[in-house]
Amino acid sequence: MNIDIKVPHLPENTSNAFVAQLYVTEGQVVAFNQNLFDVETDKVVLEVVAPSAGVIETIQISENAPVSSEQLVMSLRETESTEHPPASDDINYVESAESAVIVDSEGLAPKHEASSAWLGSRNITCGLIGLVVGIAIGYILSFPAT
Repeated sequence: MNIDIKVPHLPENTSNAFVAQLYVTEGQVVAFNQNLFDVETDKVVLEVVAPSAGVIETIQISENAPVSSEQLVMSLRETESTEHPPASDDINYVESAESAVIVDSEGLAPKHEASSAWLGSRNITCGLIGLVVGIAIGYILSFPAT
């Protein structure tokens, strides 16, 4: 079955619209939802995708060609083995990446010990060294330059 691919409906106040880029050629096999071409207007770029898998039969326009709303651009011959994406019930959504658990090589989540991180001997030593260095630099800079 042949499907006509047209320019999407453009607002009435759109004065200029043209094909910004063609992604396919005649005879090319395309997948469902694959980008076919872009239509650029004064304010927006619209991506036109394949409504089903198939083969591009004819293309009536070229890149940078002016187009109008609902203009026929190409013809797609639908293939019989059209695969559509799974139903939305089959898709697993992730709330956020922050809720993911990091697992170490043993399959266990790492333990967080906040109290030892702030009071560890290495952290106290580094803090004291920084304090002493800061006081020394302040003392040296307090003398007038000669």
